Amino acid sequence: MSRQAWWQDADGGRNDLVVVLTALPLEADAVRRRLRDVRRHVPASGTVFSVGELPGAPPGVTVALGVTGEGTREAAVITERAIAEFRPGLVLLVGVAGALKESIGLGDVVVATRVHAYGGGKETAEAFKSRPRTWDAAHRLLSLTYDLEVEWPGAAPRVHHKPIASGDTLLASRRGPLAALLDERFEDAVAVEMEGAGVALGAHLGETNALVIRGISDRADEHKQVADAGGSQETAAANAAAFAAALIGAYAAVRRSASPPAPGRLGAEVLAARLGGPVGSLCFGPRRTLLAAAADGPIRRWRLDDGAELPPIAAATWMPPRYGVRVAASPGGGPVVVRDGFRLRAEYPDRSVDLGGITYPGDLYFASTGSYALLSWATSFTLRSAATGADLLSFKAVAASISADESTLAAARGPVSGGRHVQIYHLRPGEPPAPRGRPIELHQVAGMALQIALSPDGAMLGCMTARWAGVFDVERGVPIMPRSGGGDVWSQIFPEAMSLVCTPGGRLLHMRKGQVLQLNLNSRDDAPFLPGGGGYRRLVMSPDGLLATGHASGWVRVHRWEE
Repeated sequence: MSRQAWWQDADGGRNDLVVVLTALPLEADAVRRRLRDVRRHVPASGTVFSVGELPGAPPGVTVALGVTGEGTREAAVITERAIAEFRPGLVLLVGVAGALKESIGLGDVVVATRVHAYGGGKETAEAFKSRPRTWDAAHRLLSLTYDLEVEWPGAAPRVHHKPIASGDTLLASRRGPLAALLDERFEDAVAVEMEGAGVALGAHLGETNALVIRGISDRADEHKQVADAGGSQETAAANAAAFAAALIGAYAAVRRSASPPAPGRLGAEVLAARLGGPVGSLCFGPRRTLLAAAADGPIRRWRLDDGAELPPIAAATWMPPRYGVRVAASPGGGPVVVRDGFRLRAEYPDRSVDLGGITYPGDLYFASTGSYALLSWATSFTLRSAATGADLLSFKAVAASISADESTLAAARGPVSGGRHVQIYHLRPGEPPAPRGRPIELHQVAGMALQIALSPDGAMLGCMTARWAGVFDVERGVPIMPRSGGGDVWSQIFPEAMSLVCTPGGRLLHMRKGQVLQLNLNSRDDAPFLPGGGGYRRLVMSPDGLLATGHASGWVRVHRWEE
């Protein structure tokens, strides 16, 4: 918890962390099933939390899950403890509630626009006089809950944005004095529960935004036990957890777009070597190696751990420099793919495998990997398996990118519109690429003025046009770091003259007239950060944060990248 993320508040508040509280273990189980890499966290207070990552949310977003027990007092105490321990950007109370209105169905989700604490009051000889306390939900949070794309565990329930009532009494009859009180003095409440007021108070004292999300498990009447026995609590809790997960992802994306990152920087130099000519091909390879080649070859290799040079790989050229040596590989393993004249081959430690020819005037696209050879000519692309030599997918696009972990393919479709629609594909060994959801829509000008780059894990998509630049959350298709103003027109019209890198932390590095720049979200003044001025030809990032550069002078250098 000590590492400060770039979307943290200036005082160290963890805006990349969300606290989720539940009252019942079954509610906590519904949330926990949506987390991964869950570990136990026990602070000095003794309250046990489960801390994990939420798949689908922006990378680095963490959820701290705690169980308050039943009642407003317990909820207030645990909320304060959670805020003091984690300093989150958001607290959510997620679980089940009873419906107070016939229009609210079992399994429906209620997002509390306000929480009425109904328990306070004054008892006189004449009557009980209520002294309620009410907390309104923050507008910014509520605005995120409308039109969320939720992955429901079953049939999609209705979602209601309405007030709820909260107190320390379990309502299991609609004929008693509490039901009459709620109907008379809190008529706008559509659901009743026992912890929302406590969480709202604890968040108020901790100066943290909070929201209550409830799934409806019963009608707060004499049939409550029958509904519970029928599994209604599990269904309601699962629906509330699904909605909360979608909200966390949307909240994190908005927080990141509102909080520009501090610039990344070069760290220690890991490798420096010089080729016999300008660097034309550069990639990280299996077993922590780097591969580089000039237009007339050969393909040289180095171990990154000690800088030792390995035996080179020979490759024929074909009308250099346009059809000079090309090489592609993946840090995670697999073969080294080589364009050998007008044919492709896969180099394994013990053998070479022919992968078929390249139709003139096509080329091995620079975004290729060790498992997937991406062949291109103008706007025509073919994805070929390096394992079998079979063509897996053909498409028209302005640009394409494959993540370093080989899990994701991004294709900027629609050449006529300038690659406005970026389709994302799942890549799995032995299976054809599967489209994932709707295309990401970019701000784009007409013509082939576009470059895209996936982050090493495929979770983020960097985009740059002549007018716009930014990073998208791939899972949700929303921009998390947009900026008006992109690269220079020359680099954009000829994408191979430009390398674009989306770092593991979501920063954009790009080339302009041979200089390597880091995207400045606050202005269009992207400053060069690599020494030596211009002349850079290639730029590539490894999953573990190494930045490799190739220069027109033949120099190949690898630095650690710090962010």
